[in-house]
Amino acid sequence: MYILKLVLFSLSLFSSFAFASEIDWQSKAADHIRLNIILFINLGLFILILFFSIRHIKKLKRLNITITNESLIDPLTKVLNRKGFHEQVSRLDKQSGFLLIADIDNFKLINDRFGHNAGDKVLQRVAHALKVKTREKDIVGRYGGEEFVVFFPSNDVETVKKISHRLVLAIASLNLNDISPELTGVTISAGVDKGDTKLSKFERLYENADQLLYKAKAAGKNQVIVFDN
Repeated sequence: MYILKLVLFSLSLFSSFAFASEIDWQSKAADHIRLNIILFINLGLFILILFFSIRHIKKLKRLNITITNESLIDPLTKVLNRKGFHEQVSRLDKQSGFLLIADIDNFKLINDRFGHNAGDKVLQRVAHALKVKTREKDIVGRYGGEEFVVFFPSNDVETVKKISHRLVLAIASLNLNDISPELTGVTISAGVDKGDTKLSKFERLYENADQLLYKAKAAGKNQVIVFDN
């Protein structure tokens, strides 16, 4: 009888332990599930934050690139401005070439007679022609007012001469009747010199090309003079 009671007592203890163990396992399982849910939610939030952060950074980079590009482009003619021109030239592998300086002949008379709106359209047409008639590697810019510059990264003077004369002819051939029926045409005078593009020497190159430009003006305009050693 005593042994039977002992066995029954042992069985009751085992049942209690098993039941307690089952309850403990279920509790741990519930805690584990809750922990996984919390981790999943945190991971999801982290991925969302990372996604929007990367998106924002890319947007800022695009905005900065746009602002930078706009600061280098002449808003009227859509060619490089002076700052943009110098920056592009400074990036060239070769630090020598030919600089062309072109000035629209009698531009003040165009503004006075046809108005500044017509003058702006003439600037746009001239800039477009210069861009279209030069090579992809040539650098075209508006230096200020009615003055344009083209840098030819080349040592071939004959090729530069041909392109320069082609530019003069292209401008003289522009049809401007849509701007004003009385505006029969426009011409440019230009000077071209060879030299170094390094900042310390560019000023001298510019002065030499500018002197040739004034010689072209004095010789009757609508022409280009290229310095040839």
